[in-house]
Amino acid sequence: MAVTSFLPIMAIISLVPAVPSLIQHFSATPNAQTLIPLMLTAPGLMIAILSPFVGWVVDRIGRRTLLLWATLLYGICGTMPLYIHELSSIFITRLGVGVSEAVVLTVANTMMMDYFGVNRRRFWLMIQGLVGPLFASGIIAISGFLTAVQWNGAFWIYAVSFPLFIAMYIWMYEPEVIGRHADEPDIDDRNFPWKRILTVVSVTFCVAILYYIYTINGASAFHSLQGAPVERVGLILSIVSLVVPIGSLLFGYLSKRISPEHVLGVMMILIGVGMGGVGIATNEVRMGIAGAVQQLGSGMAVSAMIFWVSSLFGPAHRGRAMGAWCSAFFAGMFVSPLFFSALRNMAGNDVLYPFRIAGPLAIFVGVLFLGFAVSSFARALRFAKAQ
Repeated sequence: MAVTSFLPIMAIISLVPAVPSLIQHFSATPNAQTLIPLMLTAPGLMIAILSPFVGWVVDRIGRRTLLLWATLLYGICGTMPLYIHELSSIFITRLGVGVSEAVVLTVANTMMMDYFGVNRRRFWLMIQGLVGPLFASGIIAISGFLTAVQWNGAFWIYAVSFPLFIAMYIWMYEPEVIGRHADEPDIDDRNFPWKRILTVVSVTFCVAILYYIYTINGASAFHSLQGAPVERVGLILSIVSLVVPIGSLLFGYLSKRISPEHVLGVMMILIGVGMGGVGIATNEVRMGIAGAVQQLGSGMAVSAMIFWVSSLFGPAHRGRAMGAWCSAFFAGMFVSPLFFSALRNMAGNDVLYPFRIAGPLAIFVGVLFLGFAVSSFARALRFAKAQ
């Protein structure tokens, strides 16, 4: 199950090295330069649309069967471009990958909440944050090698889901979803908590918009510096990215000592300080230091948000809560480039201006989290009737 949670990440990053090869192969196909980059993000759109419905189904019919068939569908749709050579058909298979990802991401995180109490949940989220960047680097390297061998070779990576399906079929069991772990907060889940769901969706959507600004546009910020050597920029970007796993360790350390809202506050302040620093940096070294601060917060982000959501809902609503979070997070991913472009256009195409605006916004959101964390509402949040 832990390996399964990386499948959605793999669907995006596995094609990054293959994009130039695919564009070259389909150079005579109309709209190829538009459709091929969209192939990377199309699965994320399906996650944003379908995850709430998946969560609803999961809470009603169970987890194991859905996750098994979604993993199999992931492999089938993911490898179809190996023998389907029409671009429009390949694009449709990417939508199929997105459907399977919506199920995999929602169910895998829900099952983690079912299997593990608070302490073990924290541990596995930290491990995922540590392993994820290493996993991504390995996938990119393998994809680049396979693309060099064959124009569509990167799609072989999706075949990993077939042995994974077999292993899950043999060893994965349906969790007991009706019980509450001994170390979980005593939240009344007899009524559906609409207010909490809407709060999670709103907060996650806004956080995701800010979170993805550096993730998507960080390299452009470095390359906008006048006179910065390309090779030096590449080296600094590589070094900065190494801070992400440290952020995951920081999440593990802080989440044992302070509330989930406190952790989110620290995370957003780090992201905000880093982005603001990128926006005012005058050379690549200062920008690298600011980027490292941002990446420290980013390394905490996904683990901190899932841990926060898992602390707000009882067993009866885990699937719908996680589906709502997945939908909001990936919706924010799509809106983030539009937000960035709007700010950039306001400043006459200044790449750094959006960072100077988004940085203080993220700090403000972080301060709101910290303020809420010390309020009476936060103290009663996990021991009151869910609303």
